[in-house]
Amino acid sequence: MTRYVIKHKQFTLHAVTLIVLTLFAFWLKSMDTPGSQSSSGLINISFGFILLFAYVFAHLLKTLKLPLITGYIFAGILAGPYVSAFLSEEMLGHFQFIDDLALSFIAMSAGGELHLKTLSNRRFVIFLNVFFQILIISGLVYYFVLACSPYFDFTRLLAPGQIKALAILLGVIAIARSPASTIAIINETCASGVFTETVLGVTVIKDVLIIIIFTIALSFTKIVVAGTGSMDYNLINILLGEILISILLGVVSGKIIASYIKRVGRDIAVFVILFGFGITKLSLWLPSFMEGLFHVSFHFEPLLICISTGFTIQNFSTSGDRFMRSIDKVALPIYLLFFSLAGASLDLGALGVCWPLAVTFACVRILGVFMSTWLAGRINNDPPLFNRHAWMAYITQAGVAIGLAQIAARQFPEIGDYLSTVVLAVISVNQIIGPILFKRVLYIVGEARR
Repeated sequence: MTRYVIKHKQFTLHAVTLIVLTLFAFWLKSMDTPGSQSSSGLINISFGFILLFAYVFAHLLKTLKLPLITGYIFAGILAGPYVSAFLSEEMLGHFQFIDDLALSFIAMSAGGELHLKTLSNRRFVIFLNVFFQILIISGLVYYFVLACSPYFDFTRLLAPGQIKALAILLGVIAIARSPASTIAIINETCASGVFTETVLGVTVIKDVLIIIIFTIALSFTKIVVAGTGSMDYNLINILLGEILISILLGVVSGKIIASYIKRVGRDIAVFVILFGFGITKLSLWLPSFMEGLFHVSFHFEPLLICISTGFTIQNFSTSGDRFMRSIDKVALPIYLLFFSLAGASLDLGALGVCWPLAVTFACVRILGVFMSTWLAGRINNDPPLFNRHAWMAYITQAGVAIGLAQIAARQFPEIGDYLSTVVLAVISVNQIIGPILFKRVLYIVGEARR
């Protein structure tokens, strides 16, 4: 009874605080602020407001047993341009650097969560999950798009070759996951165990493989659209070289950070954040510099560099525990910013345009996830509890899928609008339901500690 009263008081307090913040937001929005200095001040105030609003809103939903990141995402949606318009699209553009900072931080955290010993023990089931998810999810989505395209207004006008190209690309993009959401839920629940390690291993490995598979799919799709041509194997070889160099850079970066932690011996959270952010910005700037100066086109994968950095610190140094403790100390504001702005950036307009196709697509993808995880578990003789519920851990999608869709849209402008709209709509669905399902399954299998 006492626990119920405490929860009721917490809910009331958060609800009242939320009402006050909402009234303040409306007052702030009604102010006329001409001039660049006033505009900059408004952006800074809005930045602080979204932090506070998302924090309170998430804890309000937490009393209803929803994940914190779901609260952050919903708060961003409410504050974003498609609902209240408190954050305009122009303001979101000013916060773009936060994505780079947060993604590098989350990628290093993902690498640090991967323990080589545990991965080695679970390598067979991780391989099975990765293999079946790539095969079954992409295959189901591909045949779904081919079979159902005549029944949706959104795709009915496309030519057969364009439909096949759309099916190939959507099938590959459907494989992509959201490491950021996975790490955030694991940290929130303090989850640990074989199930959690398997999910994390599958997520990170798929995040690496999706880049290779997508490049091959792009090359193959060009043949389908043009009707003639051959596979560009040189492009695939270059990509493999870029991935290998990115991993090596991550290993070197990990050794540098591990040495710094060992020598300094105190809180290094700020250093880790800035180092990861620097790696991301450098890997984005260096290719254009090399192309302009040496006429050499070579790209790095910043997320892969950061994952390799965290993995190296955790498994090939004595600084792994201290590194993860420093990461945990600053995780809350990073996740709060990243997911609230991600919610504000969700294209609800795209969902409104093609919601029947998006919802059906999401259901087909979930079916593919269930089939692949169940089959992998059966072959590995996993406990029945794992088999029945493992699919709940692999639903969320976010930045990687959006990035792949944007690349594909530029390569194939004739289907670009259709592709981007469908992907954004499906991500809107998966990003909302995915964290809820993942948090739920961690409690079901008994690995959530908080």
